[in-house]
This record gives sequence, structure tokens and C-alpha cells, in this order.
Amino acid sequence: MNNLITLLQFVFQSFWHFIGSVIILGTVLRFQMFIWNRFWRHWTLRKQGYPPTWCDADGDFRPEKK
Repeated sequence: MNNLITLLQFVFQSFWHFIGSVIILGTVLRFQMFIWNRFWRHWTLRKQGYPPTWCDADGDFRPEKK
């Protein structure tokens, strides 16, 4: 708890500390979301294969047969 208070005091000490903290936090969260997205993409492609059945060989939608 004491470390959190010290961190918050540092962050709100000046405008530039706040901006730097926001940039660092945003970068870390974006990286975590990217890794999470890649995990689920890998899992889905491994399970269902590529391309999906409704696409042709390069991943475009197949024209509808009339």
C-alpha cells in the first residue's frame, strides 16, 4: 500500500511525470492486448484452419453461384 502511495505521489508530482506514466501504461496495455489477440488468432486458425470454407485460396470471399 505504501508503494502505491509513493508511486501516485510521483505520477502526480508534475505534468510531465503524468504524461510519461500515461504513455508507458498505454504501451504496456497495448502490448498485452496484442499478445492476447495473437493467442486467440493462433488458437482459432489451428482449430479451424485457413482459409475458412467460405473463402477462396487467398482469403477473398468466393463469388456466390447463381
